[in-house]
Amino acid sequence: MAEQTAADAVDSTVVTTADFSEDKVFIVGAPDARAVLCTQDKSYYIKKEDTSNLRLLTTYMDWSEPDQFSSKRTIQVPGAARFHYLHKVPDATQLRALLLEAPYEKPQRDADAAQAKRAKLHKLYSTSDLVAALQMSEHEVIEMLNEVHAFEEAGRWRVLGPKYQAQVFADMLDAIVQHDWKVLVEPGVPVKQFLAELDEPLVAIRQCCKLYGSLTKVNGEDHCTLNPMKVATFQAKSLFDEQAAEAQFQAQQQHEALDPADAGWDLQQFMDKWKLRVPDSVTVSLEMLSGLVLVKPQAAGKPARIVYFPEEELSPEPKKRFEQLFKMQEKWTIKQLEPYIK
Repeated sequence: MAEQTAADAVDSTVVTTADFSEDKVFIVGAPDARAVLCTQDKSYYIKKEDTSNLRLLTTYMDWSEPDQFSSKRTIQVPGAARFHYLHKVPDATQLRALLLEAPYEKPQRDADAAQAKRAKLHKLYSTSDLVAALQMSEHEVIEMLNEVHAFEEAGRWRVLGPKYQAQVFADMLDAIVQHDWKVLVEPGVPVKQFLAELDEPLVAIRQCCKLYGSLTKVNGEDHCTLNPMKVATFQAKSLFDEQAAEAQFQAQQQHEALDPADAGWDLQQFMDKWKLRVPDSVTVSLEMLSGLVLVKPQAAGKPARIVYFPEEELSPEPKKRFEQLFKMQEKWTIKQLEPYIK
């Protein structure tokens, strides 16, 4: 990893698409990957520009007369190469995949032994590790960590395991219903009440509060307030998880492969079940799930189906994203496509 000032970079290359001001820059890249130049807050692919003869015509050339006895004429020209700096789009899906190599799960009885075993099997990433692995600036990495709701523990970044996260939040919702806690309006519910009710670590409860609502201090004590829309979205995803698990079970019982046509729910059946699971203050509508689900019309006489297809799991690169979209289905309407390309 070579580090230099932006001024030095400009001396040896011609910056055509990036303004580095006076930031320090560094270059990262694996043998099988494109070189990336990172400033403090942005990252750029380095691409060598094709140089035409016209580019060589500068005021610094030596046009002196050749030796009269020589049949050749030598012209001295500057030897600097020219490069384009193409902005590298941050990809939170890659970051999430790295963190999910060793997700945070419920601590076992022998926590130290479990942690040691996990550390042997998987790598836990610090900020500098992620900068090197993702070939992105530290500022962009931090922004993506916030986007995926990661938290720092002992200098390493973690996310809750998806199944563990869903289980903890489902238990929190059960406790809310059981005790009739007013968690949808401020100041919410003291976090210590969840701790007393659930056999879960504080970090997991706090993360769920942040993921599905907010944490605020009231008289020096953490209170959790949930967002009704995020609760409704969680319940919608829970229905898809349950349907997928049931379909998998039935396929195993019948020794058959899963049929993609059976994915998701009958649309009306889904809406009816979803309505029963959300807070009374929320009126459910498909617009609430824009970018999360895809409604797929069926052949004449068959009801439409709804499948889970989250936009956040698609690649940020336009070409890859369109490949993923058209792998999902061959034909799209503008209305269907809009949440995935806006």
